[in-house]
Amino acid sequence: MKKVINVFLTIIMACVVVLLVISLSIRTISTKTISNAFFEEEVSNNMKEVLANTFPDVSSENIDALENVIKDNEAINEVANDLLNHISDSISSGNKVDSETILNEISVAIDRNVPVIEEALGKDIPEEQIKEIQSKLTDENSNLKNQIDQTVDKIENMDSSAKQVIKTYDALDNNVTKILCIISLVVIIVLLGIINKSFFKWSLFSGISLIVSGAIVGMIVPMIVNVVEVAIGQRLLGTTIDIAVNSLNMAGIICAVIGIVLIIVYAILNRRYRTYDRQYY
Repeated sequence: MKKVINVFLTIIMACVVVLLVISLSIRTISTKTISNAFFEEEVSNNMKEVLANTFPDVSSENIDALENVIKDNEAINEVANDLLNHISDSISSGNKVDSETILNEISVAIDRNVPVIEEALGKDIPEEQIKEIQSKLTDENSNLKNQIDQTVDKIENMDSSAKQVIKTYDALDNNVTKILCIISLVVIIVLLGIINKSFFKWSLFSGISLIVSGAIVGMIVPMIVNVVEVAIGQRLLGTTIDIAVNSLNMAGIICAVIGIVLIIVYAILNRRYRTYDRQYY
């Protein structure tokens, strides 16, 4: 009976770890996905167009450096995060997505990154060129504004099943979910200690569950995401997306490594205190 309970608790622990990792990662993944889908390419293309006309002697190395500045840019990711919040709020509260606010934030993000852009190009950028870049991104006929407006229309008219995806995201991203997962893990570890009458045997089962959850998070979940990302993108955002699952891959590796360490710790402690365990437990 004890073995059955140990296996059951180990499986439950693995499920809780998977849920916790997804809960911790989902906002980063979603923000990066929206940044890729809406902002990075548009910002990069408009910048290169304006700056190539202003500085025809700019080298390809400088252009590559410029693209690297835009990629994973903190200010642009913040705008993507705000757009994500607007979308989520639109579904949960019925409020309209304020595209003008998002476009204004993009202009601010460009201003914040002027020194970094100048460093990448090795040139001082005139104020009028900065204004031109901002105008290309935010005027009435810009591709970026059209993309956001189309997404807003799609969100406001999506069916209940599509809205449920957003609500599921909200539930996973909620701090309550994270806290419940952490409390559940503590309770499971305590139960494993009590059931096995050992101060350290929980590390064996925890290690096994972390290795299993690492494999699920690092390999299986990304594979599932890659299969469904086209449907998610077209249904929710009205565009093709590339869901950034790199953080899940890394989280899976971290879980597996911690799991291996815990098993090694158990093996060392079990060897060191095996007589103690037999005598007292």
